Amino acid sequence: MLKISSLGVAVAILFSAFAVPAFAQGDAAAAAAVAAAAKAAGMKAAPALIQASGTPCTLTDARQIGTGKAADGKPATIYEVACSEGLGYIMASEAGVPKPVVYDCLMMAKPGADGKPNPLMCRLPENANPAAGLQAIVALSGHASCQVTQARFLGLTQDQTKKIDEVACADGQGFVVTMAMTGPPAPQADNCLAYAGSAVSCTLTTQAQELQPVAALAQASGKCASMTKDRYVLSTQDGSDYYEVACADGKGYMLQSDKTGKLADTIPCAQAYQIGNGCQLTDARQAETQQNGVYTGLAKKAGFDCQVSKYALFPQSDQKRDIVEMACANRPDGAVGIFPSSGAGMVYDCIRSQDEGFKCTFSPDSAVYARLTQQLKSKGQGACVVSGARPFGHSDDGSDFVEVSCADGGTGLVLIYSANKQEPDQVSGCGQMATINGGCQLPRKKS
Repeated sequence: MLKISSLGVAVAILFSAFAVPAFAQGDAAAAAAVAAAAKAAGMKAAPALIQASGTPCTLTDARQIGTGKAADGKPATIYEVACSEGLGYIMASEAGVPKPVVYDCLMMAKPGADGKPNPLMCRLPENANPAAGLQAIVALSGHASCQVTQARFLGLTQDQTKKIDEVACADGQGFVVTMAMTGPPAPQADNCLAYAGSAVSCTLTTQAQELQPVAALAQASGKCASMTKDRYVLSTQDGSDYYEVACADGKGYMLQSDKTGKLADTIPCAQAYQIGNGCQLTDARQAETQQNGVYTGLAKKAGFDCQVSKYALFPQSDQKRDIVEMACANRPDGAVGIFPSSGAGMVYDCIRSQDEGFKCTFSPDSAVYARLTQQLKSKGQGACVVSGARPFGHSDDGSDFVEVSCADGGTGLVLIYSANKQEPDQVSGCGQMATINGGCQLPRKKS
């Protein structure tokens, strides 16, 4: 997820020492003469500034805003330039420094901390609507169907090399657009829904507006004539967005839209269990009972005592094995069994199964806590009564890692299971796992 820093600090450092003279003084004729001189000076300087900065700009107009001293005391001049590509810029040229400082007009349209307009905001007619200047940028990101209606500057990346904007589209969608400060834009536009609840939040569109295109995707699928519920699931690096829909006929699907907003795939919920957390608006898998005895025997043979009361198969391409979630009549914690057509199978509890890519729906994660507590006790960690657990990771050698938190608020632990073993081989403290998979994440006391 993006981390941003405020533009205000950077602008204060770079521009606070500049004096912006009042050009329009005296009568109208004098003001016009000053404006003309400012444009002439701007048009003369702008080509070299654009080339030196690497800014993607085909010059259409420019003006010199003012002169003064930079923060380091050197003479400097500020210019505004307008470009045929749409987005305009403010450029500060400092004596003896070959590369100018560049901020685009949307950035400079942001009011100051006191709420007053930025004195360096763009004023050329071509730059009057900075949001419109982002139209070409958004199209270049692959979202050509977005007709930009509003935009606002959010901040800079922490390394100050990229800027982050929010845009709202006419169809209700919203995007967070990231692009290089200078040089070729190479922009990336991500669905606003992917940032819900984060520090980078969209305010120009609502969640309801951002979900409006889902109805059209459902119609385009040909499988959901009437949609009753929908939700955003996730976005991927290729620009695809995934949505879950529940239909009036009781069926459910994952809909994939590509970066242009068009329907790319329609995936029945029964086959979508590995997309996000799978379908949640419909019952994706039908519970069966006719093979209860078979799976009871297979689970017991694998070392997991479960009197199967119901089960559901996970769809998968290997026809020589069954991957099945099981609910147990003799215990609250269910499990996922992987049973080949020949040889021994393996059963994973409903936390560890998530390391393997399979999430239980018959029993909650909390049903596993008692079993994890006993496993910790067998490894000399009897003081920890498990109050939380999550899948921590799966290694190349087939080992699974499960993080647990303790009811007493202890520092947290990670159980490590070798491939095809029911019991953990070892238990590590969270401090030892700090560099693996982002480290522990469950609430705990600081060590």
